[in-house]
Amino acid sequence: MALNVTLIYSTELFPTCVRNSALALVRQAILLGSSMAPFLVAEGRRTSRLWSFGIFGIAGCCCGLFVLFLPETKGKTLTDNMDEEMPKEDSTI
Repeated sequence: MALNVTLIYSTELFPTCVRNSALALVRQAILLGSSMAPFLVAEGRRTSRLWSFGIFGIAGCCCGLFVLFLPETKGKTLTDNMDEEMPKEDSTI
């Protein structure tokens, strides 16, 4: 269910001009994550819980920190949706 919600949210998040590329990347990330998750959970049960929680936590934190260093977002406030972003882009042109 969470994967379906992510796909639906991603569909509404991106404008039409980049929607196909964005959804392809989101779907690829979902498939990779859903195929690796059972192995990480099994490894966490077999050895230590640090493996399952640690790898998921590190991956999430790294992705979040990566957004802060992208040239498009460096030093700018992040908006909640594309409607808020469009007036900002128009004023900078």
